[in-house]
Amino acid sequence: MTHAHDRDHELVPDPSTLMGLLHVLRKAHMELVGKDVAHQRFSRVSTRDDARQYIEEVMPHLMKEREKRRQRRHGGGK
Repeated sequence: MTHAHDRDHELVPDPSTLMGLLHVLRKAHMELVGKDVAHQRFSRVSTRDDARQYIEEVMPHLMKEREKRRQRRHGGGK
């Protein structure tokens, strides 16, 4: 569960570092789930709170995939 912040309802500035990060995450998410699913989820991000929720939702999946690839690269994966 996320904590409320004063700026949660502010729109994500574009351009901004946050928006840049979100686009990088979207690209990685597309590789995992496909363009349509990733775009549908990303399209719901407009506020800082939306961005926080998106990051909290997507990052565990990306980190899991990263670990799988790391294990395969080092001969530990199946």
